[in-house]
This record gives sequence, structure tokens and C-alpha cells, in this order.
Amino acid sequence: MDASLLQRVKEFNANRVPYVLPLKYKAMAEDAFRFFRGTCHLFYEDLLKNYPLPASPHSWLCGDLHIENFGSYRGGNRLVYFDLNDFDEAIQAPVLYEVARLLVSVEIAACLAGRSKEERHHLVWHLLDHYRYTLIKNKPRSIEKEAATGLVRKNIKQVSDRSEGDLIAQRTYSKEQNAKLLITPRLLPLPKPERHQLMDAISQWIQSGFHKEYTVTDVGFRIAGTGSIGVKRYACLLEHEYKTKRKILLDLKQAMPSCLLPFTATPQPVWQNEAIRVTSVQEIMQDVPPAFLSEFLYQDEWYVVKELQPTADKINIDRTVKQSTHIEQYLADLGMLTASAQLRGTGRMKAATADELQDFATDASWVTPLMDWCMHYAKQVKEDYQVFLSGWKDGYFNQ
Repeated sequence: MDASLLQRVKEFNANRVPYVLPLKYKAMAEDAFRFFRGTCHLFYEDLLKNYPLPASPHSWLCGDLHIENFGSYRGGNRLVYFDLNDFDEAIQAPVLYEVARLLVSVEIAACLAGRSKEERHHLVWHLLDHYRYTLIKNKPRSIEKEAATGLVRKNIKQVSDRSEGDLIAQRTYSKEQNAKLLITPRLLPLPKPERHQLMDAISQWIQSGFHKEYTVTDVGFRIAGTGSIGVKRYACLLEHEYKTKRKILLDLKQAMPSCLLPFTATPQPVWQNEAIRVTSVQEIMQDVPPAFLSEFLYQDEWYVVKELQPTADKINIDRTVKQSTHIEQYLADLGMLTASAQLRGTGRMKAATADELQDFATDASWVTPLMDWCMHYAKQVKEDYQVFLSGWKDGYFNQ
């Protein structure tokens, strides 16, 4: 057993909430893809040990881009969009960092779905082709309901057709006034003193200018994703002071330093705090940010706030990659969205210009080395997963 790999995982997660952390390890043990999702730090550690890829322009990255970090959400204008949706690790770095992580995720997911080597190669190439095409055209695009096709269209329609009241009804007790959140395996109750303390802090934040017409009726500890399980994360229910049927569900997620920071020499802006880093890059890279995107300070720790987005608003990757139809168009959309997000950041705080990204995409000499490395690293992830799984079963992470 490779004890060094297990130790790297354990050390990285040492500052997570102890009673929640076992749930992260359990999720990572499901399969190689969940393990990959939960070990972004390993990816960059390995990538930088012996950087095998050609040089690429430095631009804004979401940092943890994989095939499941895209999804539908309601923007501040209440329209539904499909875009990159996780910016916890957001940073400025070479664009191939981002593209490599996305391609490795496609390779792993397609392999788990039983796709042949030739099929996987074709899918990765197809995504890259649309990524390069968008950079060469030098015009960022977005996906809205009217322009969406295939799987993305179905996903956007699912979110658009669901009323905001439907989500509230699914997540709360039916009591119209002073409603409470439903306790589930993914939403844990807080001890009373902590619950009241957090509700008071959110109430003060609201009164300072957020939405003064709302009051806080409940909070709970939220478990979502894979890599972020164990960071402090809360669901918050707000109720309109006079129109009690009008409620808002918010997600409050602790902002941690980007795990990429030790692995890039690219100078970074001096951010006031980690939450501002996340929201600032998100506002740069997304066409329309999610509703209520903002920062919140609680007990000297910063949180990113946005409207709660159910995990159901993402596309089922396991089922998607197995389908012979739709998957190519879906991956083409992911390639286009990745390039568009990078184009929106051109020239911002010393990021590469649009012309530099265009020149980079026009010269395809980096494509084959990138695809070869991604296929190689996907094999390593599967091997590392087996080491992790063995250690997890043997109780290494219980020590």
C-alpha cells in the first residue's frame, strides 16, 4: 500500500469538520471518478512534479473543472443558465491546467461507462475541438433556454419548469409561516446554541443591506458535492416579513484558499479575503452570476453566499456518458463554455489577452501531448483510487 498517497489525502483534509469528514471519504470510495473529484490537490501536485505539457497563456480558471462542475442555475435576472458553476479553487494560471483536469474527468467517466479506448479518444478530441474553435472565433458564448440543444436543453427546461415555490416545498416543512428546513442525510441539524448564533449573524448581515424585508427562520449544516464535503457549509431559509409565502433558500459555503496556489508561479491579486476571490472570479468568468452571489463573515471566517442549487440541477454523468446519442453535443457545449469563460477574463488583472488565447488555439501543436498525458493520468487516478479504497477499508482514515 502506498502510505504516502494516503498521507497526502489525510493531511490535505486535516482542517475539515471532523464529524463530517468521514462522509467525504465514503463518497470518494464509491468509484474512481468520485475519488478524482475529491482530490483536486493530488491532480495539481502530480501535474507540477514533472510538468509534461507545453506552455500556455495564463488566464482566469475555475480551478477544479471537471465534467460535473457544470449545471443549471437561476441568475440574478431570474432566467436559467447552464454554465461552469464551482469557483472554490478559482485562480489565475496556465489555461492548460484547467483543460487538462476537464479532459481527465471525461476520460475517467467514459472508461467507467465502458467506452472503448477509441471512443474515449474521440470524445476527448471532440471537446477539445470545440474549445479551440471558440477561442479562435474569439467571442464568448453562453447557453440560454432558447439556444440550448440536447441534454443541456433538457436540463435547463427542468430547472425553468420548476417554480421557486416547488423547491421550497421540497426542502421545508409545510408550515406557511416561520417554516423550518427538513432534516435529511444531506442536511444536518445544528446544536441549538450554534443554530441561534448563526441565525443572529445572518440576520445582522441582512439588515446591513442584503434584503431587509426578509427574516431568517432556520439554518442547517449542508452536505453537497465531493471535494467540499467537510468544509463548513450551511443552508439558510429566509422568509419575507409580510408575504410569508415568499421564501429564499441560500447556500453559505466556507471559502478556503485555492489548492492550486502552491502550484503556480503566476502572480495573484491581493484579495481582501478568500470569499471575494471566489465571487470576483465567478463574476468575471460566468456570463450571468447566480442569484444572491455575495460574501458573508461569520466568526472570523468568510463564506460565499448564493441561491441554493440542488444537485439534481446537474446532468447525470454516469447515464449521459453511456448514451450513444447526445454525449458528443454535450461535450461540445462543455468545450465551448470552458473557452468562453476564459475569454471573459482576458486582460483582467494581467490575464492573457484575447489575441494570445486565439494564437494559442490556432497552433494545435499542444493537442496531442495534452491528450496523451490525460489518458496516462486517468490510468494513474484509477491506480491511486485502488490504493485509497484499500486504505479506507482498512480504517486508515479512522486513526
